[in-house]
This record gives sequence, structure tokens and C-alpha cells, in this order.
Amino acid sequence: MHMMKRMSVVLRTACFIAGFALMTSKAFCSGTVAGSIDSDLAKVKADVVVYLKGVKGPVAVKHISVDQHHMLFNPRVSTVPVGSSVVFTNHDKLYHNVFSISDTKKFSLDTYDPGYSRKVIFDKPGVVNLLCHVHSEMSGWVIVTENQFAAVTDQEGRFTISGVPAGTYEVGVWSEKQNPLGTPKVTVTNGQTSQIHLTLGN
Repeated sequence: MHMMKRMSVVLRTACFIAGFALMTSKAFCSGTVAGSIDSDLAKVKADVVVYLKGVKGPVAVKHISVDQHHMLFNPRVSTVPVGSSVVFTNHDKLYHNVFSISDTKKFSLDTYDPGYSRKVIFDKPGVVNLLCHVHSEMSGWVIVTENQFAAVTDQEGRFTISGVPAGTYEVGVWSEKQNPLGTPKVTVTNGQTSQIHLTLGN
């Protein structure tokens, strides 16, 4: 009996060490891209999508939510990899609809009651402008990328993209108001954070 308990402890210890080694190896087999957006228009720094092009490997799809609340899409700008789904939920006390006439994804959801949700799968990379038939002033965006290595900037224009395989990649930038200046690239090293500074202009 004592021998069986001892073997059980040894097995658990071995499994823990193996699991820790696996997590450590994964952490050091990828890198991070972090940086900021600069623009002469302060308000433009937020809600900019930064993404990496040409990263090889399987695409990890996402399933996110975009709420309709206070007559707004929240978040106003989202990014998902191709094949991902977005659930639109009406949190207002009135009817809403979601539609898009963008080439990337044309769709129109039936008008639905408060508290109800509708799901859309985005199966093609590109830019999708979200609108509402009931409230013409509502507008939002879903930026569909070829892979999961993308981020939306915060109010200060900062972003972080983690878990990136080592390599050199072209950096894509989407902004509703301005265009990126130049064609930036970034080199990612395993276990390291690569810093990049991006500039927007007219």
C-alpha cells in the first residue's frame, strides 16, 4: 500500500514537471509585438487595428460579442481572424437591426427585440462596416484578418500582439480616419518583445 502511494506521488510529480516544461517551451517558442500609433489627430490613435501579414500556421478562430447599447455598437471597432463569429446582442429597450453592404461580408439581420442576439460568421478577410436599418446614425466596424495576430489600439494608441511565431512580417494598419505612412515590417524573436512605432497621416 505504501509503495502504491509512493508511486502515485512520483507520477504526479512527473506529470507536473512535464506540464511545466511544455508551458515553458510554448512561452519561449513565440514572441510579442508591442508598440504605439502616432498621429497629428489625437482622437485617431484609438480604435486602430494593427495586424501581421503572412504568419504561417493554423488560424485560431474567435467567438466575440458586439453589443448594441445606448444606440452604439460596443466595441465600435473589433478584429477577428477569418472564420470567426460575432454575436450581436440588443441591450437597448428598442428594436435594432445589423446589416452590412461591405464587399467582405454582405448581410442583414432581421429586426430583433431587446435582449435578443444574432450571430454572423465572417469567412473572408477584409473590412466590414456595421450599420442599423432602424437607426441610421449607428456605425461600427469588424476588421477580419487572415490570422489571429491582430490587436485594436487603446485610447493612447498602444497595442500588444502576443504568441507570434518567430519571423519577419509586414505590419498592416487599418484606421477609419487616416492611412499608415510607409510599409512597416517587424522581426519577431522567440521569448522577446519587439517594439514598433507606427505613424498615420492623410
